[in-house]
Order: sequence, then C-alpha cells, then structure tokens
Amino acid sequence: MQDDPASQATDQPTSQPTDQPTLQADPQTPIETSTAQYSALPVSSDEAWQPLIDSHGEIEIIFSKLGAGIEELILLDEFETVALVENIRLQQRVENSNNFSAVPFSLAWIKIDDQDVDISGSRQNVWSQLSPGVFETTVVDAQGTPVAKVTRRYKMRETAHAFTITQSIENLSSETHTFRFLPTAMVDMPKAKNGYAGDRRRVRYGTLRSPEQQGSSIKVNVDEKLANRSKLLGSKIKDANGNKHSEEAKVVWPTESTIEKGSRLSWIAFSDRYFSVVLHPMLDPMSADPDDRLLGSSVESVSRMLLSTYDTAPDTTMLLGTISPEFTVAPGDTATITNGVYAGPRTKPVFAADPILAALNLPDMVVYNIGGFCAACTFDWLTNILIAVLRIFHSISGDWAVSILLLVVLVRSCLHPITRWSQIRMQRFGVQMQSMAPKQKALREKYKNDPKRMQQEMSKLWREEGISPLGMLGCLPMMLQSPVWIALYATLFFAVELKHEPAFYGIFQTLSGGSWMFLSDLSSADGAIPLPSAMHFSFPLWGNVSSINILPLLLGVVFFAHQKYLTPPTQATLTPEQESQQKMMKVMMVVMFPVMMYTAPSGLALYFLTNSTMGIIENKWIRAHMKKHGMLEIENIRAEKAKKGPGFMQRMNEAAEAKKQLMEKGPQAPNPASRRNQGKHK
Repeated sequence: MQDDPASQATDQPTSQPTDQPTLQADPQTPIETSTAQYSALPVSSDEAWQPLIDSHGEIEIIFSKLGAGIEELILLDEFETVALVENIRLQQRVENSNNFSAVPFSLAWIKIDDQDVDISGSRQNVWSQLSPGVFETTVVDAQGTPVAKVTRRYKMRETAHAFTITQSIENLSSETHTFRFLPTAMVDMPKAKNGYAGDRRRVRYGTLRSPEQQGSSIKVNVDEKLANRSKLLGSKIKDANGNKHSEEAKVVWPTESTIEKGSRLSWIAFSDRYFSVVLHPMLDPMSADPDDRLLGSSVESVSRMLLSTYDTAPDTTMLLGTISPEFTVAPGDTATITNGVYAGPRTKPVFAADPILAALNLPDMVVYNIGGFCAACTFDWLTNILIAVLRIFHSISGDWAVSILLLVVLVRSCLHPITRWSQIRMQRFGVQMQSMAPKQKALREKYKNDPKRMQQEMSKLWREEGISPLGMLGCLPMMLQSPVWIALYATLFFAVELKHEPAFYGIFQTLSGGSWMFLSDLSSADGAIPLPSAMHFSFPLWGNVSSINILPLLLGVVFFAHQKYLTPPTQATLTPEQESQQKMMKVMMVVMFPVMMYTAPSGLALYFLTNSTMGIIENKWIRAHMKKHGMLEIENIRAEKAKKGPGFMQRMNEAAEAKKQLMEKGPQAPNPASRRNQGKHK
C-alpha cells in the first residue's frame, strides 16, 4: 500500500513565502506597494500574446500575463457535448470575487538570497513574449541595476497532449547569488456539468521508495487509495462569515509520513472521470537510474492553496504551488529546470504510446474504480480484462453500444454455470421450505411458550425432512458474482472511449436527419426528449437535468419483470405485516433504482437493460429445465435426498446429538439411516 499524501496533508510550515499572496491579483486590482530589495522591471509593451498550438492539432495554450502562466489550455480534439461546438478547457485561470486569480503553471515569485521577489506582473506588466511560448522578465535591485533575467519556455512535444516547461535564471550581477523558483502547477480541473455519481476529481501520485528499498528497480509506484480531492481540501472551519475551508497552504509533499517512510515524488496529477493533467520529470526513457524518475531536481515541495473558500467543496478551486531546490549561480551563469506536462485523456493506450509516460508507469494510474465501499471488490485485473474485451468487440463491430451488449452476453455466458447451480439450489430449497411450512406453523403454536423446546423440535423436523441449512446459501454464488458486475459498471463509467459515441451506428440520428439526439452520446443520459432551456434544473442526485430520458423508465419495467421471475417461492408463512413490508421492498427496488439512474450515462443504462433482460430469459430457461425434469417436485427432491443419504450438515447434527446423548444418557442404538450404517442393514 502506497502513501496517500492527499489524506495526510497538514498545515506544517514550508519554505513557501508567507508574507505575500501566492494567488495572484489581477493587474487592475490596486495593491499596496512596499520597499523591496529586488523587483521585476516593468515593460511598456501591451501587445496581445500569441498562443501556442501543437503540430497534432490537439492542444492550444493561451497565455496569461500573470506570471507568464496559462490563461487557457484548450483540447482542440475534445468537446463538452456531442454538438462538438465548445472545446474542453482542461486548465484555465480562475478568478474569485476579490479579483484574486489562480493561474495554472505560472511563475509569480522567485527567491534571491532568501528575499521574496514578486515577478507576477500583478501591478504592471513585467513579462515580454519573445516568441510563441517564450517569455522573459528582468529583475533589478533597488538602484535599478539588473540582477537576473528569468526566462520561461513552453515547448510542445512530439507525442500527443504533451509539452514541456523550462524555467531558467541568468545571474546578470557581479556577485554570486542563490535562487529558487516558486511556480504554480495545476489548477483544479473543471467540475463536471453532469453531477451523476458525484465529484470524480482526484489527486494522484507516483512515488519511489527510499534508496535502500528501491534499490536498482526503476518501477514507479502509483498510489492505490484513490482519495477524492475533498481529502486534500480538508474539513471546514467556522468564522464570523460562515463555514469555510482553511486559506492556509497545506503541504501536499512531503508530509511527515512520506518523510518517515522515505517516499520520493516522481509525478503528481489531477484527474477526473476522463482526463488527467500530470506534472512529471523529463528523462531518457531507457535510463536504468531510478533517480531519473524523480521530480526532486526541480520540485522540493508541493502545497495546495484555495480560492473561494466559502463555496461548497465541489465549487472551491484548488491550486498546487511548488518550490524548487535552491540554486547557487555564479556571475554570468544560468540555472535551468525543465518539467513535462501531460494534459489529455486518461487512458492506458495513450500513456503506453508515450515512452516517457510509460517509463514513469503512468498506465497504472488508469483504474476503473468508482471508489467508496465498492472499491475493495473492484479488482484491477478484472476491469483490465473487461476493457480489453470491450475494445476487441468494438474492433469487430465498429459500434460501442453493440460492444456493450456483446460484453454483457459474454459475461453472463461465462457465469451461467454458477447462476444455474445457484438458482436450482435456491428453487429446490424454497419448495422444501414450502412443504414444511404447515408443520413449522404447528410447532410454533404448540411450543410458543417454550422457545428452547421449539428450537429443538424445529431442528428435529429439519433432520426428518432431510433439509440442510446450507440450502439457504444457494444465493451465495450469485452474490460472489457481484465483483464482476461492479467491475463492469466501473469499466463502462470510466471508459473514455464511450465519450460522445452514438449508439447503434447513430441510427436514430440518421433516421431523423440529425434532429433527434436520442442515444447520441453513450457517456451521457439518453436525451430522448430535450427540455427547453428555461425548464432545465439541477438535483443533488442527478446533477443537471436537460431532457426527459426513456431508458431509466424502461429499466423500471424490466426490473419489475426481473424481480417477478427471479423472486424465489416464499419460504414460510408470512404475517400480514411481513407481506406488506415485502411488497414495499419490491416497490422500492423497482422505483428507486431507475430514479437513481435517471441521468446515468446511457451506456450504463444499456448495460443494466441487457443484463436484466438476459437474467429474465436465463431464469425462465432454468425454470423450464427444472420443470421438465421434475426437479421441483417435492417427492422427487425427497427421493433424491434419500438416495444420496444424509448431507454434511445432517451428519454434523447427528454427531453433535450423539455426543449429547452419550453425555446425558450413555450409549444409544445406532441410527439405521446413517450413511456409515446403511451397508450393515442391507
């Protein structure tokens, strides 16, 4: 189990400056000035900066004049909706009501000889663009003499959705100085517009163990706890204005626990349901030196800051700030650090195709796990098999909805022997219990004032009827299938391949000339009947609701039929109150699940519809098979029991009873029905 820095973040002191805001004020906001030994030299140019676009046409970076950071990081090949109009902005400057901004990947401060120097440009422009993605500012002393030149360079990599950020500082003075960079890293990824299944944003880490434990191994360990970002936000505190999250910077790395264990940071990432933004070191992928996989040469510590701290947890903006190691730079020399950034889909094939990301074990960051109490029974190896099979089916069928149906059929076929054995056992046990119900009722009436005697007589009746309590465990194999269905649910929910993919070859859009968007996006609700914008609303369980969805209603119908055919015969006579409770439970199951699934991705709804429909067909086939062979006739069940002889539980009960009789009354005559004595009485 790896360390989980998100859950261990503390308010312990760091070397980050505390006498100035790390979040940057907008240039229009007046800020009181103070006498400083060093300051950034203002520039007169007010020209708009050119954006940077990669050669693949996948990323466009629009730059901010606050710290030469990122104003917007736009994914040119990804869109917010199936309309393919609004591009996804994976990173962007976020501003609060006080005009303070969280700017991703900016350089607002540096340290010169332990003096904090503001180079954010929040008072006036201090950065110049030399060329697209290349920026420069000059730091002067109190007399206006140049001391250092700071350069930031963004460069697109050849691989998809990836770029580098290089920061260098040249000593322009005649004296040796020490320098530190204090850049920001990622800002929170945008909150999902559809709130189904809650906030799925997470903070992820790649680490190396201590040098002694790591040895020569180059494997980067990926955190396993899947902590949501709320862990890093921390709990709220109350002040005169209400409840808020603490504004103080919390240390993300290193924490006391990671220091004690010797864990070392390789990379850090923000992720959501489909995308990730990763800050990582640049290295030779073929390097056999584990230390090359560390951020330590460029990042000494990481802290989180917050914007809009009075907002709810999903609406509070989190920003990561980093501190570089200290560099001693002689006159005329330059210190440089370079980091890599990945910003794009969170998928194993993409990570594996990038040699650097593969060397950092980024593919292991991709997990199909909804977390919570289901996390423990969602096995990575199982979800990896399911997503691989889903991709194979897509390569054959060319349609993701068809692939989902085929995957469900395959899984149910593989589990059919277990399902068949389990249902036969449950149905036969139900018939046995029904046949014994009158006798049980008579015993309850006869010994209603003597619970101990009633229990003894009930046990005796069970032995005489040849019924084993283990028959009640017939549903256990079906329960053991739950991890498979949970894994399939999680796989479909997080599969980025389903995003904006139409169902069944887009047949509904083709027939309607593109006017009917029903099942046009397997990652969203089916959208059968769009609602006017004035009728859109939000609901905590559903998130944003913009349409009337048909699939959840069909789910209710199928669940009703599924429940009718799968409910085993009543095992005992029920009181009117128990019958009323049972009916209420059935109604709750039929109604509540479709309600919970109302805004679920249509790919998940198709999965549930297919699975439940197949369950009904399978159950009817099993029942027909049992009826054909007389497997539910009580006489046949008893004859089969007699032929097999006493079962395991009956033999155990006989042994316990014999021991009790021996202790109380001495040796007794052997039971002729006992298996060990059957041969003697033939």
